[in-house]
Amino acid sequence: MKNVRKDSGKKNIVLLVLPEVQLLDIAGPCDVFTSANRFLGDDESGYHVFMVSGTSEKVIYSSSGMPLTCSHTIYDIDFHVDTFLVAGTSLAIVDDINPDLYHFLQNISTKVRRLGSVCIGAFILAKAGLLKGKQVTTHWKYANALQQAYPELEVNINPFFIRDKPIYTSGGVSSGMDLALALLEEDFGKAVASEVARHLVLHLRRPGVQLQFGNALPDYDMMTALTKDVRDLLKDKLGQSISIEYIADTMHMSIRNFSRVFLKESGMSPGKFLEKMRLDQARNMLEYTEMSIDMIADKCGLGSSVSLRRVFLKHLSLSPAQYRKAFKGVE
Repeated sequence: MKNVRKDSGKKNIVLLVLPEVQLLDIAGPCDVFTSANRFLGDDESGYHVFMVSGTSEKVIYSSSGMPLTCSHTIYDIDFHVDTFLVAGTSLAIVDDINPDLYHFLQNISTKVRRLGSVCIGAFILAKAGLLKGKQVTTHWKYANALQQAYPELEVNINPFFIRDKPIYTSGGVSSGMDLALALLEEDFGKAVASEVARHLVLHLRRPGVQLQFGNALPDYDMMTALTKDVRDLLKDKLGQSISIEYIADTMHMSIRNFSRVFLKESGMSPGKFLEKMRLDQARNMLEYTEMSIDMIADKCGLGSSVSLRRVFLKHLSLSPAQYRKAFKGVE
């Protein structure tokens, strides 16, 4: 942004931009902050928002191919930063980032009031060593990868954003807007944040959890050999009564050894894995069939609609009926 008084009373917000960034990672939070300026109506309060390149180039190409022109790069920031947010990119880009960026982040983390990330941006903060001991979130699809790469973190896939001051992390893509609204509420109160949310046709606090949008279990390709074998064994038997003893016997292991090894490899107990398989099958049936909720509960091995409702509320914070209404395709 040009001709901005960076020493005014406004808070300076920086959105770090890297190649292959998703536009909504940048545009979503930016619209929240700039909309707040209109509602505040005061030249000396609100925000200045800057797109800053994480490379030496000011023009960065997004994942959709659209060029984004940044006002600064990490090499020429000449103003105080209040809040610094790292937008997401692809994991391939994360693996190929110039070490200068990590040094920059380590330095600026000691100078800002708030440091945060949108989507996969959490991987960048983690690689810079800035998330140790913190509870964090990221895009639901990559939460297991983040936990495995950085076991010292407490990765929680459910929230749309997590505040573990002074670190703020958000989930996938549009969750950056949920985070921005929370930051706005911190700064200027619920009334202003609510006005901005209504203007942008958003919930101030989005109902449900991030896991509503992804599978309860990790992608098949990310599973270990044992986890894949168990999944393949169970996928056509979910409507039946299945014991852990049966699974262990089929894997030619004792119950104790199987439970120990499975927990180590998958990050969850065999019972929890089975429950999540049933949850994912029920979600699929709710989205793509006209079966009654009682019939779906029976076919998934959960017995009754009461049990199915309990599992949905436990994992998704939605009832089966609410889930079907939200995610079933257009008639």
